Amino acid sequence: MFSLAPELEKLRDDGLLDPAAATHLIAVERREIVSVYAELRFLTWAGVMLIISGVSVLVARHIDEIGPLAIAAGLGIAALVCYAWAEWKRTRRVSLVDDFILLLASLLLSAAVGYIEGQWHLLGSGWPRHLLVLAVVHGVVAYRFESRLVLSLSLSSLASYLGIERRGDFLYAVSVEMTVRALVCAGICLAWRAIDLRGRPQTTFTPVFEHFAANIAMWGTLCMMGEANLRVVACLATLGLAALSAWHGLRTRQEMFVIYAWIYGVIAVDVLMAVMIREPVVISLFVIVSSIAAIVALFVTHARFKELSSS
Repeated sequence: MFSLAPELEKLRDDGLLDPAAATHLIAVERREIVSVYAELRFLTWAGVMLIISGVSVLVARHIDEIGPLAIAAGLGIAALVCYAWAEWKRTRRVSLVDDFILLLASLLLSAAVGYIEGQWHLLGSGWPRHLLVLAVVHGVVAYRFESRLVLSLSLSSLASYLGIERRGDFLYAVSVEMTVRALVCAGICLAWRAIDLRGRPQTTFTPVFEHFAANIAMWGTLCMMGEANLRVVACLATLGLAALSAWHGLRTRQEMFVIYAWIYGVIAVDVLMAVMIREPVVISLFVIVSSIAAIVALFVTHARFKELSSS
């Protein structure tokens, strides 16, 4: 296995590298120190999702026993407690869990507001406005705590307010109007990104805006494939956005944008070919071949980016 440990030891012995720093780097090279940061983040996120799922099950099973007012109050109080914890920790030593407690607070607030609106219909026919309110509140919280997780929640609420929904039958049940809504949402995200970057050059929010805009835009053009007379246009539009995403990923050395390009591009081509061929055996063969090609391309992409990161 390739290792730089001998070179690091020589630099340490020659006095060119601080002994403490050399000890740490050598241990990393020898795999004596292994980072589990990503795994801990995933476990923490999974814990938050389990809590939210547990709350949903509890409310669904005991709604008659607890009562709507008690449920709304409980959700609100729980959200306030989490927000208070996040505010108390904001000026202190930050740990891995803090950002996820803030996410939990925002999810509980969303549940509380949605539950209140669902029970008492305070906004009447204007009920979608509560999603806009949540988008604004989550956005303010995201900037207050510099939280990319909560910012993603704000963008999701904005997308929901604009009437964008993800459904398994989107290729058959979604109209061109949904495509327009998705592209408008993507445009708002990019405009917000530009304003944020201009006002805060050191911002960490730029990737969140870019990833969200790329996905929502390409998903939106795929929706247009539900219209028979626009399938070719929708496929070309998706491929165009995929090419733009790949170009951005290669230019900024962000692998995920190239992966998005492969995934959405292959889906668009597969759907178009399936409609044009109309022969189950040929369609299956085409999908298998395109899927294998996409998997190979993803491996090649990953290897290429790995080379770029080491150069």
